[in-house]
Amino acid sequence: MRGIVVVLTLAGVWVALPGMHGRGSGPPPADGYWQTLPTASWSKLPGDAACAAKVHRSEWEPRPGNQEPNQTMPPELAVHASLAARPHDPRAEAYDSQWDKWLLPRVTGHHTGTTDENIQWAACKWGLADNLVRAVANAESTWYQKDLYPTGACVEKRGCGDLFPKATPASKEFCNGLKIHGYDYQRDYGTDRCPKTFSIIGVMSYQDPAWGEVPENQNGTFPFNRDSTAFALDYYGAFMRGCLEGWAWWLSGKDVAAAGTERLDGCIGAWYAGAWRTKPAQDYVVTVKKFMAERPWLDRAWASPSPFCSWLRHCPGEG
Repeated sequence: MRGIVVVLTLAGVWVALPGMHGRGSGPPPADGYWQTLPTASWSKLPGDAACAAKVHRSEWEPRPGNQEPNQTMPPELAVHASLAARPHDPRAEAYDSQWDKWLLPRVTGHHTGTTDENIQWAACKWGLADNLVRAVANAESTWYQKDLYPTGACVEKRGCGDLFPKATPASKEFCNGLKIHGYDYQRDYGTDRCPKTFSIIGVMSYQDPAWGEVPENQNGTFPFNRDSTAFALDYYGAFMRGCLEGWAWWLSGKDVAAAGTERLDGCIGAWYAGAWRTKPAQDYVVTVKKFMAERPWLDRAWASPSPFCSWLRHCPGEG
C-alpha cells in the first residue's frame, strides 16, 4: 500500500510527517531512520539489495545537479580490481585481515536514487545512523557530489578539495593519473597540481607513493568516487565500519576496548584528519555533531544555496 507523507512548511523549515513506507515527496524525518550499530555488528549487516528495499523513497531532491552521479553505478568487477590493486602501507600490521578479505570486497556502489536515498542505502548497508552520514556529507560538500563550472572545472568544497599546495614528483604522478579518466585538473590549478579528494563525502583518492609503485599512485577509489554518489557513500560506510570494528590498527592500535561514543567519535574524526583523536579530528567531530543537532538539510534555504561563482570560470550550471 502506498504510504502518505505530508509536507508542511513552518518558518522556512521542511517538516515531514512519515506515513507508511512508500514513495513520498518530502525530506527524511528529523531523527532519521537508523542509529549506528556497535562494534561486532559487522557479520549481521544487510547487503545491497536488502538495503535498497529498506530505503524510504521520496521525490525530495535538494541537489538536482547530482542527478547524473546519483544514477551512476560503477562496474563492480572494476571496483574490486581497483581496490585490490591499491598500494598497501608498509608499516607492519596496518589493518586487520578482515579489511581486505571482507570489508573492501563488499564495496560496490550498486544503488541509484536521489541524493538522500543513496545516503540511506549506504547508512543501512554499514550500520550507520543516516543522520550521521547526512551531517558528514554536509561538512564535506553541503551534499554536492560533482558541482562543475562551465569549463568542466570542479567547484572546490562542492565535490572536490584538498588541493596539493605545491608541485612535487608525487603530485605529478597522481595528477597525470587522474587525467586518464576524462579530465585534466592541471588545466585549472597548474602543472602537477590537482585535488586529492572527490565526492559528496570527501573520499581521498591520493595515496603516498612511498607505499609502493602502482599506476596513478592513488588508492583505488578514482574515478568511481567522482562519478558515482553511491560508490562514494559506500566507501565511506566501509571505512567507518572497519574503524568501528577496530580493524584500522594504524589509527588506534589493536586495542578495541574503547567503545560507544568514544570509538565512534574517533572514527568520525579520523575520516577527516587521518589520525586518531588529534585536535583537527576533534574539531571536525564538533562540526559534524553540530550538523546532526541542527539538521540543516531540513531548512528550505539550505536547498537553495548561492552558487560559487568565479570571475574566470563564471557560475556552476551556466551554459
